[in-house]
Amino acid sequence: MKGFFVFGSPALTIALKDKQIEVLLDTGFTGEMMLPQKVIDTLQLEQIGVSDYLMASGEGRVTNVYKTSMKFFDQEKQVIVLSTNADFSLVGMELFHECKIVIERHKQIVEVTKTK
Repeated sequence: MKGFFVFGSPALTIALKDKQIEVLLDTGFTGEMMLPQKVIDTLQLEQIGVSDYLMASGEGRVTNVYKTSMKFFDQEKQVIVLSTNADFSLVGMELFHECKIVIERHKQIVEVTKTK
């Protein structure tokens, strides 16, 4: 999976429910995915609960939790999605347990490969 940079941050395009969504690759985010509530509403994701989480600032938040499937290396994968009021989408390290991630900003390289 090849990515790109958006305002200096590594990003990927992922497929959710036959829609292409640009997401930032956030190595500090321990979850699988975080999407703006308006995107979740458009995709009509199934809510499965509510969760507390800590933002990078240390501030606690409560958010809705959803589930969906995504195409991940040519296979369908079930993922947990947290909602946010922000205008950007994130994917985090939980999604990439069996992957190698290469980020070389000076060479404009963002690559994710499956290791298993």
